[in-house]
Amino acid sequence: MNYVVLGVDCCTRWTNIGVSINGKVAAEMNMNIGRNQGSKLPILVETLISSLGIEISDISAVAMTIGPGYFTGIRVGLAYGCGLAKGLGVPVIPISTLEAMGYPASKLGLTTIPLIWAGRGGVYGGAYRMEDNVFEEVWSPAFFTAEEIIVKSRGLQNKKTLCSICDDLERVSALFSEGGRTSPFPLVQGTVSGGTLALLGHKWKERAKKPDKIRPLYLREPDFGTFKLKNRAVFNIQTAL
Repeated sequence: MNYVVLGVDCCTRWTNIGVSINGKVAAEMNMNIGRNQGSKLPILVETLISSLGIEISDISAVAMTIGPGYFTGIRVGLAYGCGLAKGLGVPVIPISTLEAMGYPASKLGLTTIPLIWAGRGGVYGGAYRMEDNVFEEVWSPAFFTAEEIIVKSRGLQNKKTLCSICDDLERVSALFSEGGRTSPFPLVQGTVSGGTLALLGHKWKERAKKPDKIRPLYLREPDFGTFKLKNRAVFNIQTAL
């Protein structure tokens, strides 16, 4: 019986979905549909699944990015992915957006610093590397200013192999260039690959949880409303279904 993983990422302006079958990427869609994620995501998933000649009911697990990223996108992705998984009776495999962004470059021997534009003069970031074929977290995900990233990167070994994947290169680059600063490592445009996310769902099956146990990863409060970071655990996926 095939093990089919659906990957779903809505944590940035891009919507990225993919399917892996028995540990191999079968198909993916990566589209910048902005605020239309909520209305178009189900249609995109159905289109992708049907293109492979399989059914939604064939899905064995749903791999999802849980954040950090854009507040609304995180909620859209989790509500859809957890709702689908619950309906199918399959587990959810939670993956950090930063892990999914950093994984491909780490396979090339790079220490990767994925950065997501966060507003308020900062970014969501972390650092990852591949050591003895094991994907490792070097920095835990957090909200950073550009200066904090620059200072923190000085402690990393093999600086020639540093690379930063940025979801919004223009705005992240502007942060790093303020005050005449220069980034000590290359900044390149990139986002989550739906295919990579589905593949990671297969590789990290041990992370599987029931849909109602999944929680979003918020690293600061959003730019609207009265939501408080300390209350982030109050958000329950069941309330969004």
